[in-house]
Amino acid sequence: MRLCELGYEDIPRLSSLFAQTKMHPLLLDSPTRFIDVAAVVACVHRLYATSQGLGAWLAETLDGAFVGLFSLLPIEGSADVEIHVRLKPEAWGRWYAIEGTQLLCRQAFEVVGLPRLFGYCHPDQQRVRRIMEHFGFRDRGLCEHRRQIAHCYELDAETWRERSAIVAH
Repeated sequence: MRLCELGYEDIPRLSSLFAQTKMHPLLLDSPTRFIDVAAVVACVHRLYATSQGLGAWLAETLDGAFVGLFSLLPIEGSADVEIHVRLKPEAWGRWYAIEGTQLLCRQAFEVVGLPRLFGYCHPDQQRVRRIMEHFGFRDRGLCEHRRQIAHCYELDAETWRERSAIVAH
């Protein structure tokens, strides 16, 4: 799998991803109109320019098939960053979430130098919760996130380094 910066030519694929009915309830807005998705891409381009190492990336298989979207986004009103993974339903269960989360954590801690990373998921998303726990994210309990109830997870850089060292051996 490879992660690629978003471009305006990706709007149709993003619109299709955001429109997936199997993906609700979501904790993210899901724009599907061309103009709204273009605004998301413009916002991500501003983030690329102003926040070294943060942004959103299109995920593709090595043969170019679209898999989903991975992102590291600033949390509004704080200095913290959250991780997002959104996959096409046909990509579920194929380890893309694990591979992409690994890449995003490496980006967050080794490139950007973040002290911690947050993740949020709907309380019913058991698969997402297991992935978070697999990477060492601590369940901080329920909270309100984007005007919805969510499970909050936190991973600190030290835990990431320890777990990465164990996996490397």
